[in-house]
Amino acid sequence: MLIVEDEDNLRDLLKMILEDSGFKVLVAGDGEEAVTIFTAHQQEIGMVLSDIGLPRLGGWEAYLRMREMKPELKGILASGFSSTDVRSQIIESGVTAFIQKPYNSFQIVEIVRRMLGTDSTSA
Repeated sequence: MLIVEDEDNLRDLLKMILEDSGFKVLVAGDGEEAVTIFTAHQQEIGMVLSDIGLPRLGGWEAYLRMREMKPELKGILASGFSSTDVRSQIIESGVTAFIQKPYNSFQIVEIVRRMLGTDSTSA
């Protein structure tokens, strides 16, 4: 899976927790970097967990670009603020789940497991 988060501490914590849970994790600090990493590793990446508010390219826009390359790509987008209308648009665009920040990191593990199945070696 690919984690896209511009807050270093949160990105590192999510990576550690998901790897400790058995998932293979790649990370990016902004949307542009995420698209670049995804382009190079798209066969290995089955899911993207991304903050919406990112520098250079927003998380939603980055996810949509990645999904153009791999339509079956699962996505979880997170934000500290969003309106119900924006949340509906995000879900309608094919994002698998939307979570509100702040969230419990262990909650993320459960969502990822449920979306990818029990095979935690999936990226």
